[in-house]
Amino acid sequence: MLFKKDKEFMLAIGMVALIIAISLDIFAGQEPIVDFFRGLFTGLSITMNLSFLIRYRYKIKNEI
Repeated sequence: MLFKKDKEFMLAIGMVALIIAISLDIFAGQEPIVDFFRGLFTGLSITMNLSFLIRYRYKIKNEI
C-alpha cells in the first residue's frame, strides 16, 4: 500500500483537496454539481488530514 510507506503523501492529498474545495467555493458558481464536488473534496481533506495526524501520533508515540 502506498499510504503505509509514505504517510506524508496522505497529508499532501488532504491539502490539495482542501485547496480545491476552497477554490471551488470562491471561483465557481452556485450550481448543484459544484456543491457536490465542494463537499466531496472537503470530506476527502478532512479524512486524509485526520488519518495523517492519527498515524503521526502513533509514530511519535512509538519512537519515545
